[in-house]
Amino acid sequence: MLTLLALSLGYKYTQYQTFLGKKPLRMHAQVILQYAKGPQPYYVLKLKDQHGNLFFTTSKEDIKDLTYAFVQVYGKMAKCSFWEFLKSCYFHTFYLALSPSKDYKNPLRTSINAQHLNPLMGNFYNTLFLADSLDARTRKVSVGLGLSHIIAISGFHLGILSAFFYALFKIPYTFLQQRHFPHRNRTYDLGVLVLLVMGVYLVLLDFQPSFLRAFVMAVGAFVLFFSGVELLSFAFLLLVVLVGLALFPNLIRHIGFILSVSGVFYIFLFIKYTPKMPVWLYALLFNSTIFLHMLPIVHAFFSPFSLYQLSAILLAFVFVIFFPLTLILHTLGLGGVFDPYLLKALEWHIPTLDYLTPKWLLGLYVSLSLLAMRYKWAYIGLYVVGLGVFALLALRALY
Repeated sequence: MLTLLALSLGYKYTQYQTFLGKKPLRMHAQVILQYAKGPQPYYVLKLKDQHGNLFFTTSKEDIKDLTYAFVQVYGKMAKCSFWEFLKSCYFHTFYLALSPSKDYKNPLRTSINAQHLNPLMGNFYNTLFLADSLDARTRKVSVGLGLSHIIAISGFHLGILSAFFYALFKIPYTFLQQRHFPHRNRTYDLGVLVLLVMGVYLVLLDFQPSFLRAFVMAVGAFVLFFSGVELLSFAFLLLVVLVGLALFPNLIRHIGFILSVSGVFYIFLFIKYTPKMPVWLYALLFNSTIFLHMLPIVHAFFSPFSLYQLSAILLAFVFVIFFPLTLILHTLGLGGVFDPYLLKALEWHIPTLDYLTPKWLLGLYVSLSLLAMRYKWAYIGLYVVGLGVFALLALRALY
């Protein structure tokens, strides 16, 4: 696996070298984000080339919205290290032209948008179902409520969809199995069918990093489960991370992937140290604990904090029903049912404060996290640090 990772990084480095030449080059890319910036507005465009490399460029021209359009870009990459290249680099654009290529997700976006009178709602559901970029206004409210990780496609969505499709396929499969192939293992066959559906969805999402991590883990867990191997192990999580990095080296700099892996890591710790208790209490403690454990990690990348983010602990339970329900409603052409209530939520003014986890505290917290794989006192230390950070932020928010 390490050899494959090294080869993958080597191939990525050869791509990096092609942009280092002194001569300008032509790049075929898709515009995945566009927004205006500055007092005298100019446009910032986020581009993704055919190899998945990300670039930012700017235009002072009054261009139309090119989001999700394919373009031909002629120019030159600014000074950028290979480490920066794995995340994104700036590209000096000399000229830009539209390409005839079309995004295969456009018909789905059109179908979703047609079910909503307000474009904010269309954007919300496109983000929820297709991993599109969330509008700034909606993003501000979602951050204030602590819902960013719920709205952004992740392993949480894969788990909900897997359970939904398993239940959906179970009735017709059971009917057919009893009459035609009673010798088959129902759990195995339905598991394979659900993974195939999730694999198609992964392709539809252009291998969105958090969903990719979850899918690789789901496939690995499926294989190991039927091989009689322990699933909830940190070695298994490490293997999933290495597979993901070997396939897509850019993930090493992708914040969504890092947070996704961190979340699963703390889930494993919770399962390891939390005793059995009533299901409702276990579920509530689970959401509350993961919120605390992730707090220092999240604030290493994102600064906004609000006490309203505590609502995400309970809203996560609501989302388990909301996500598949809205998916069904959009399939039936009734996607706008909840729009009046969601639009009212966008009118809320949620006060936030800015906090970034100091590097020394982050280093201490990561060290405790690694030690917690073996020592319970270190796991208790995670609670102490998480509660301390939350108490500090809560006091600042109140006073």
